[in-house]
Amino acid sequence: MEGLRPAASLGQNVEVHRALVFQIRWDAPPLVWLLSEFRLLVNESIRIALREDIRSRTRLARTAYQALSRGHTVYKQYIPSAFDVALSVLKAHRRRLKRKQRSSVPYMRKLMLKAENQSYWLDRETGRLRIPVRGTEGVQIHLPLSEWHRSFLRDPIWGLGSLTVVPGKIILVVRREAPKAYEPEGAIALDTNEDSLDGVVASDGGKVLTSLPFGGVRLIQQTHFRRRRRLAARKSKDRRVMRRLLNREGRRERNRVRQRLHLVSKRLVHFAKDGKAAIILEDLTLHGAGGRSKSMNRRLSSWPRGEIHRQIEYKAALAGVPIIKVNPQWTSKTCPVCGARRRDRVGKDFVCLMCDWEMDRQINAGMNILKTALASNEALARAVRFQPGALRHDVVSPLYDLLREGGGARDEPSGVESR
Repeated sequence: MEGLRPAASLGQNVEVHRALVFQIRWDAPPLVWLLSEFRLLVNESIRIALREDIRSRTRLARTAYQALSRGHTVYKQYIPSAFDVALSVLKAHRRRLKRKQRSSVPYMRKLMLKAENQSYWLDRETGRLRIPVRGTEGVQIHLPLSEWHRSFLRDPIWGLGSLTVVPGKIILVVRREAPKAYEPEGAIALDTNEDSLDGVVASDGGKVLTSLPFGGVRLIQQTHFRRRRRLAARKSKDRRVMRRLLNREGRRERNRVRQRLHLVSKRLVHFAKDGKAAIILEDLTLHGAGGRSKSMNRRLSSWPRGEIHRQIEYKAALAGVPIIKVNPQWTSKTCPVCGARRRDRVGKDFVCLMCDWEMDRQINAGMNILKTALASNEALARAVRFQPGALRHDVVSPLYDLLREGGGARDEPSGVESR
């Protein structure tokens, strides 16, 4: 059925990546020179790809490798990595041009280095890292390993991926094959809202309406927005200080929001794994302003819908929990009992004008998300029998309470949908 997009973890093994970040300062002029040379390689590759209208790495390597290898004395395996960075920058540039958006010729200004796993050497036990510069010359750095870093590096299942070096930071990517997803025996269908994930937990044993709040994320965003506005007004005559203070405030906000979203996504994935349930989410995309007000556009731009979905998806892949994405269209304006749609504005509660069904708009959307997934997935439909009418008078139970109670949904009193 159109609108259903199963995640790759439903039917085939996929590779999962994690980024290990090391905050580190170094005093190594050869490494600074190497980052500058890599930036030149990327910018020259961008100019060649634009001039020759090249879009593939193979063509770019065939056209530019010899010239770049003669003009730069860096370790030769860095040149293909520069091609990858240049093509990714050009892809975004061409996408903006295709959408008729303003876009100047891209140019990388920041120092950086991207090296594949065959280009560097790392002692996974001690954290000693050697980065080749040119010929037999190289730079050695000792990475500060925490217990969290060691939990990945000591596990042989995790293989080494690419290494990214920027001033003050080293990012090491580790990868492994995700476990095969189990056959779901239940489903957790959730509508993504500004404050929470709302929907229904369903299995062959019963159903329960549930809500998973984000832990005050909106309040944090409002607080930091007001603080940034006051700082901008106070330091309006010194843009350098204002920019530094605003960046610090934004960094604090991001850290606080992500920490709370990590708690939410971790609890959800553990709950789904314990009950052998599939997690059903919306395939959300927002395009343009859409005639909305300035304040509403600001709220939607700060809405962490993409971040919470990203965290749920990669944690579910690591745990073998299947993820299903459905089309979010009309989910909050459709009656899950009779299928009638309302084209007018729906308030906090959805009321069907055909069968008098009444339910919280966000919970109602979760029910429709579950119905769409059941209609499109035979394996899930065999495991779950869903009848929305039996949940007419149920109250919403926070998912935190279900976690403390060890899960389990109530038995439905009747198999007949009430109207």
